[in-house]
Amino acid sequence: PVFAVDGVSLELYPGETLGLVGESGCGKSTISRTVVGINKVAGGTIEVKGRDVTAQTPDDLHAVRSTVQYVFQDPYASLNPRRTIGQSLEEALAIRGVSGDEGQREAKALLEQVGLNPRYLERYPHAFSGGQRQRIGIARALASQPEALILDEPVSALDVSIQAQIINLLEDLQAELNLA
Repeated sequence: PVFAVDGVSLELYPGETLGLVGESGCGKSTISRTVVGINKVAGGTIEVKGRDVTAQTPDDLHAVRSTVQYVFQDPYASLNPRRTIGQSLEEALAIRGVSGDEGQREAKALLEQVGLNPRYLERYPHAFSGGQRQRIGIARALASQPEALILDEPVSALDVSIQAQIINLLEDLQAELNLA
């Protein structure tokens, strides 16, 4: 048998950047998706803020999702095409207990934080470019006020000039929010 992810140990601290580099199929996405509970843990342990969340119980997953958020490689696939951007952001905010007028205010603030016009809340995902959709995905991830973002090749599907803008945005957010 081939074990793509075997004997891996990672530690990440506030404000720090950790990059996983390797050839296609080596397990980079598997590790990332397992940390946030998308994939089941086959062996070993996962600790988030000193808490063992390996069992992936509902309480474990809540602890992970309130601390770590995942930004997908394909921002269009991660957005529901039948929901406005505002609805998607408000859904993410509701998980944190923020709704109503406060949710709408925070949704506008999240769009501004990622460099988008708050008037875009009423638009649907198809109305945006790839770079704008990735910014929306980042805004949605920030809705839970996480301490860390896991980004799975967040710029690979974007033009080079847009890639630089997204990387700069992520660096700014990291410095501003002390995100890992």
